[in-house]
Amino acid sequence: MEKFIFRKIKNYVKKHFSSDYKEICRRQKEIFPKMMANAPVLGGKENSLAGNLTMFVIFLSFYEATNHRLDGNAIDELLIEVYNSVRFLSPFMNINHKSVLNPLRKYLYKSYKKYADDVKKNQAKGKWLDTWGMRVNPNNTDEGFAFTLVGCPLVLYAKKYGYMELMPHMCNLDHQYAKLMHAKLIRTHTVATGAESCDYWYVPDKSETAINYTGVIV
Repeated sequence: MEKFIFRKIKNYVKKHFSSDYKEICRRQKEIFPKMMANAPVLGGKENSLAGNLTMFVIFLSFYEATNHRLDGNAIDELLIEVYNSVRFLSPFMNINHKSVLNPLRKYLYKSYKKYADDVKKNQAKGKWLDTWGMRVNPNNTDEGFAFTLVGCPLVLYAKKYGYMELMPHMCNLDHQYAKLMHAKLIRTHTVATGAESCDYWYVPDKSETAINYTGVIV
């Protein structure tokens, strides 16, 4: 996924900043390893969520390499481009169909529980201390699928190095993911907005819950 995002960003930069594209790429290549060296240590490939932090730092390295021209609005545009490039998968991921939702939910809950167990084991050894905590289906809902992420290493990094203005745009990726699945993400709070956790509840976009929900969504 990191390589896919990297290519998409490079294509965006080439399209919108063509006059200094080569210089931006040169600078990004220098900046990225320095920024990664300052990132929280999450366990590398052993941590199934660690790639999210790597993708965030890729964005930030291009943000710096473009002298902040790859800003929040550019991230919004880029995420739409990423969605459009994979939208051909959308008909096969439509969770309005139980034949899609049920096996997807089973697979996700199994992987989420494994991640939660891995976090517990590694943190007992003093590792993965800054990674996300995971609560699987905390409200025991049988509609869609739900989980809560506790803490956020992306926010830790953003706060420490001054990138918090970009976080709402980065968090929007989750809503693009929902769109791909014909889902609505009901999320009432995030770490980026000052909470201790981010709640996720993906419901089919044609469900009564999705249509009638009028509460806060972030």
